[in-house]
Amino acid sequence: MSRPLDPAEQVLAALADGLPVVLRPYAEMAARIGMSEAEVLAALRVLKDGRAVRRIGARFSAANLGYHAALGALAVPEDRTDDVAAMLGALPNVTHVFELDDRYRLWYVLSAASRTRLEIVESEIARAANAADRYRVLPDELYKVTPAFDADGAPEAPEPPDQGLPAVLDRDEKALVRLLQGDLPLTERPFSDLAHTLGECGFDVDERWALERAQELLSAGALRGLSATLRERVEPWRSALTVWRGLETPETTAPLIASFPEVLHCFERRVPGGMAILAVVEGEARPEIDRAIKRIRIAGGLDAPRIAYPLREHVRSPMRFFTEGD
Repeated sequence: MSRPLDPAEQVLAALADGLPVVLRPYAEMAARIGMSEAEVLAALRVLKDGRAVRRIGARFSAANLGYHAALGALAVPEDRTDDVAAMLGALPNVTHVFELDDRYRLWYVLSAASRTRLEIVESEIARAANAADRYRVLPDELYKVTPAFDADGAPEAPEPPDQGLPAVLDRDEKALVRLLQGDLPLTERPFSDLAHTLGECGFDVDERWALERAQELLSAGALRGLSATLRERVEPWRSALTVWRGLETPETTAPLIASFPEVLHCFERRVPGGMAILAVVEGEARPEIDRAIKRIRIAGGLDAPRIAYPLREHVRSPMRFFTEGD
């Protein structure tokens, strides 16, 4: 007979369903699992102190906040790799920098609040890196990109196809989004605390405003919900760049490759001898990547791809919306 769960374990299990966007979210969670609000808050503090939970906060849809993403690569010599990777990692909305055993040694994922800003930052990156060559994934080449990663290092779920128009936020609402990206206060009325923090920063808002705006963002699809990020993985995710050549019908093969959940980025590129599909495949370890590539080969009846395995992962971080420079 299994032992009963202790309060922290009960709360950890309940966090899988997320927190409601209501005035007293912890009280509502408590009612759902048969505990008191004070017990839930105490258990959450235990989980945070023990680092079983890293963060409790909002998850946002990048596209529904009006953000655009790009995947790029830089050809840099080995002796400059660390310096260029550090430069990329210091940029506020570079969420991923990894190094491959390839001519294009450093790959990065970048997001920005407009296509114009995205192009400006890409040009600034190329100039600062002084790279021998660079590659940009152009909109007409792209089949799939997963630009945002949660704080645990895992890719966020793909955007739904019916995203609708991006939310148009004013200055106060953008400030609220910035706060919600951090930790939701472990208090009975967290939206009161958020409003108080905004008030100290010069924003004329109150608890009702903070709650109602969060609920509106949820209804619009810009806010996906409030959830917990568990402790960081012992082994970080790994990736490999695959190059699929000799394709008779790249226009049908690329969507098939992109349909695999292990494929984070997939795009078409002209290479010597014709067109190729490039895809970044991720997994917790190299054997999992190899198995995913084998499944893709079998599903598409494809020849073995060229594979560039990673040397190092330099940066893996969550997206930050409406930061300085956006």
